Amino acid sequence: MNVVKRPARAVSFILKSIWAVIILFLVCVLWLTLFLFFLPFLILGELLGLRKRIQTSDLEPSKPGIPLKPDTQTAERAHFSAVEDQDTDHFIFDRRKDVSKLFGCNTRNVSYRWSLFTRRLAEIKSRFKDPKAIDFGAGSLRDSYELSKLGFRVVSVDLDEILLRRYYEFYDWQQLPSAPRLFARRLDDLLREVGAGSFHLAIAFDVIEHLEDPAAYVAEIGSLLKPGGLFFTIVPNRRSLFERYFKHSIQKQRRKGVAWIPGVPHMQFKTPSEWERFFADNGYKVLDHEMAIGPFVNDLWHGLIGLPLTIFVDPVLQVLAYKFRLRYSSGFIDRFYPPWLMERVDAWDRVFKKWLSPRFGWNLIVLQKEAAAN
Repeated sequence: MNVVKRPARAVSFILKSIWAVIILFLVCVLWLTLFLFFLPFLILGELLGLRKRIQTSDLEPSKPGIPLKPDTQTAERAHFSAVEDQDTDHFIFDRRKDVSKLFGCNTRNVSYRWSLFTRRLAEIKSRFKDPKAIDFGAGSLRDSYELSKLGFRVVSVDLDEILLRRYYEFYDWQQLPSAPRLFARRLDDLLREVGAGSFHLAIAFDVIEHLEDPAAYVAEIGSLLKPGGLFFTIVPNRRSLFERYFKHSIQKQRRKGVAWIPGVPHMQFKTPSEWERFFADNGYKVLDHEMAIGPFVNDLWHGLIGLPLTIFVDPVLQVLAYKFRLRYSSGFIDRFYPPWLMERVDAWDRVFKKWLSPRFGWNLIVLQKEAAAN
């Protein structure tokens, strides 16, 4: 059998390699085409100073009169303990060294910043002396850290207790007013322990789309919130190329009966208006809804160029590097869309946001628990 399998594997790898070369060539042609198309806009943007204007406006509140805490405008780095960062390959959704999504995100080689959640945090802090928050799907605890830093008493909820505790050890909690409580059980267990209406705020960033039954979890979060309590969430837009690919992938896995790690793949795919209806149907009022990550950066560059390289070219290069004992990093793909270029393309995403908003990649939503939601 091995004698038969080895030639078959070799032929398969040769075909994949040929296809990878073709894809790489086409991607290079596409990159050059996109660059030439955007070049006049890049030059015009530099002359108009678009990028600097946008970076300044990102830090300004869109609603005057609502105070911002000074430290929330610059809180972009966590302070870490002396724990060594070992076995990083086993960390899932690792955002420890990124900015908290309460304030923005560093993705697609662009430093995105927003004040949507910051304004609401300031409101909660001004109304309550001892605000309590639940971080649902806390993951690497990056957002739990910032909430604790702002004086919230936080319960960090996630599935994997061992991983949650490993992340916990990475931060220096001693400098904060209080450290979060780690909770790795079901939400209804938490509800029985603390009682209904125990929290002023709930956050769920990049979580709800991973759930097979999101309505049940959203309802449980509503039960944990006080009447009028706020719920911050970030969910993707199914119109983006990445979400279309994720949807195709999960459908393909289902057809083949391939198992997946619970909580890892995207399971929910909705447009911005569909997300609003979903939350309204589950007892929430939408207070704010903004879009982030424009389609020029997200779809044209990272989608059309990054996805083919990641799917077809990168696996072949990894195998070749392993066979020939060469050092290889998937970071070579990032060279197709360097930060200096993406920041300038992003500026034009912002210019055309009024018309392109339905195609932006992320929904940033502030919800309020309705009085009847329980």
